Parts: sequence; C-alpha cells; structure tokens
Amino acid sequence: MSMSNTAIERVWKVFTVVLGVVIIPLAGWVWNTNVIVAELVNDLGDAEEIIASFEIQIEEAEMNSRAIISIEKDIEYMKETLDRIERLVTD
Repeated sequence: MSMSNTAIERVWKVFTVVLGVVIIPLAGWVWNTNVIVAELVNDLGDAEEIIASFEIQIEEAEMNSRAIISIEKDIEYMKETLDRIERLVTD
C-alpha cells in the first residue's frame, strides 16, 4: 500500500506543478488584459468628452454661419436701398 501512496503523491505533485505552470501565466495574461481594458475605457471616456466639445463647437459654427448669411442679406438689402436713393437723388 505504501507504493500506491507514493504513486498517488507523485501524481498529485506532478498535477500541482502542471497546474502551477498553467495557472500562473494565465493569471498574468488576465491581469495584463484587465489593465489594457481599463486603459481603453479611460481613453474612451476622454474621446467622448472631446466629441461632446466638438459637437458644441459645430452647433456654434452653424449658428455663426446663419448669422453671417443673415448679415449678408442685410448688406445686399442696404445696397439696393442705397442704389434706389442714389437714383432718386440723381434723377
């Protein structure tokens, strides 16, 4: 019976060594993967903030372009009015 106990002990030792050889590298890989995912999540949060600020800038630019178009129309109207006044004065 002592032979079977030593055989069982050897099998158990080999099994624990194999588990150690497999589990330790896997734990390191999981740790590194979690670190990379955390960095990506942080980068994504930063990107979302930048995108939100760009959206605000785009809205402001659209409002400014509408204002410029309105000013251009007003200038054209003033030019036409001045031309009419000039014709009335010269005639």
